[in-house]
Amino acid sequence: DCPDTIDYCLDLHLGANLISFYALSDSSSIGNVMSSIDGFVTGVIGEGVAASLHPVLGWVGSITNIDILSGYWVIVDDDCSLCINDALPINSAIEYDLHSGANLISFPSEGSVDIGSGLPDNIEDSVSGIIGEGVATTNTDGVWMGSLTAFSGGKGYWMITTAPISFSFDLGSLVRKQ
Repeated sequence: DCPDTIDYCLDLHLGANLISFYALSDSSSIGNVMSSIDGFVTGVIGEGVAASLHPVLGWVGSITNIDILSGYWVIVDDDCSLCINDALPINSAIEYDLHSGANLISFPSEGSVDIGSGLPDNIEDSVSGIIGEGVATTNTDGVWMGSLTAFSGGKGYWMITTAPISFSFDLGSLVRKQ
């Protein structure tokens, strides 16, 4: 193992799980990334892309590689843990380029940060809402209101924008996972 790589697992429940990756190994092929949940995973859906696991053909569909900037719905037929080993952490200052409308994105770090603290002030007026798995928040005159209060590593998010924007998360107040 290289000293700059990490190992981590994402706990998944039966059904659809909205996840993202904050570190990936050198091979980001869907087969490699999903290998620890072979026998449980039946499909992966991203923004405008999807793939399913065929018992003979392997992965079929429009997803060939996992994009570290994207979020994904991972469908499993039982509770399991998706484990990533020897992964290189994403550069936490990576820039996201979003189009107007719904964007399915990742969160680039282990740990969590409050919604208002994690988004740069200069883009907040262009973000009307954020949806996570079973939670959401709406920007009402600069105040975030709803059940989603923080971005968390390993989770995916639908970010709804009113204009195209580019940004990097502000991780100055990041709380590390314990």
